Amino acid sequence: MPPIKTRSSALAGFALVSALALAGCSSTTNPPDTSMPPPVDCGAQALSGKTGQSVIGSTAQDVRVGGESIAVPGSIRVITPGMAVTQDFRADRLNLEVDASGNLVRVYCA
Repeated sequence: MPPIKTRSSALAGFALVSALALAGCSSTTNPPDTSMPPPVDCGAQALSGKTGQSVIGSTAQDVRVGGESIAVPGSIRVITPGMAVTQDFRADRLNLEVDASGNLVRVYCA
């Protein structure tokens, strides 16, 4: 009788291995999410109508455009004529380009 018990154990083991192998073949995973995240609003759009107004200050805490303080979710960089700036891209950074008189020429995220 012992050979029958060993044979049934071997068959049970084979059935278990086969079931696991077949389970690995079935796939119920979802396809990867290929949607793009929403664009970050650095605050540039709200300031687009302020071109030509004076810019005072240089940090997010003290910058004023046209005499009004601005609140943005990221950082602010005031760029003066001839100023060296890094070329790294940061979607949350508000860039304020000013002319020699300190008036706003261009506002953009980068």
